[in-house]
Amino acid sequence: MTEQPRFFQVEKDGPVIIWRFNNPPKNLWNAETGPEFYALAQEFYKDPELRVGIFTSAMPDVFIQHYDVSLLVKAGETFKEAAPPVERPRRIGFLADSKPIIAAINAPVAGGGLELAMGMVVPVDFRFMSRSATVAQPEVGVGILAGGGGTQRMPRLIGIARSLELQLTGRRVYADEAERIGLITRACDPERLMPEALAFAKELAMRPPLAVHHIRRAIYEGMSMPLDDGLALESELMRELMQSDEALERMRAYVAGGQSAQRIVDAEEDTDQDKNS
Repeated sequence: MTEQPRFFQVEKDGPVIIWRFNNPPKNLWNAETGPEFYALAQEFYKDPELRVGIFTSAMPDVFIQHYDVSLLVKAGETFKEAAPPVERPRRIGFLADSKPIIAAINAPVAGGGLELAMGMVVPVDFRFMSRSATVAQPEVGVGILAGGGGTQRMPRLIGIARSLELQLTGRRVYADEAERIGLITRACDPERLMPEALAFAKELAMRPPLAVHHIRRAIYEGMSMPLDDGLALESELMRELMQSDEALERMRAYVAGGQSAQRIVDAEEDTDQDKNS
């Protein structure tokens, strides 16, 4: 972006970029915040020095309250008076140049905020959540549904029955339950949320970037395909990786070291300890 972001505080920590959403007083998501975040993500994707992104809130008491419902009221009134042609929303699946993004949910979030954490604007791979936070998909209470992808992405994370229960009741879910049912990746004590998210981001940033990209592509694209097509994609991506310079160098070193699987684990653990020390 050529201009300073209006709704985000941006900082960098080595190969990790952190976006802190800041739209006081309620941190509402709206028609301007989404395009700005998308533009920031595109800059992140194109920067070869950056490997992982973390999305969180600049406000301690709210992550994202939800999408601004006043805008939905205006849209509904417009549709009722003269319904415009229905356009299929832009599909957000795997983006060709995308990189891992972590949502660090530091405070309560509902509606469109939860949909954002599940990948409404760009793919979000992981969700870390403070035990002082809650998440909810409460659109049913105002007579609508989770129209930012919530009815589609949530069942892919936690299944149909649990998604129906959460979306038909709109109840709040705390971090430990959210982790148990697979809605988030990790529940954290409040003071540990950002340290754990940042440590995990730096761990991912140490992995071979082409392998990270291809693994994400195989999973994201493959899950939307029949199994045979997904396996064909996997084979194609495997062939590409096998001939890459980094993979050949790593595989040769592994063979020279005796092909011990534990050697890979130990090497990764040593790397993690070195970077955290």
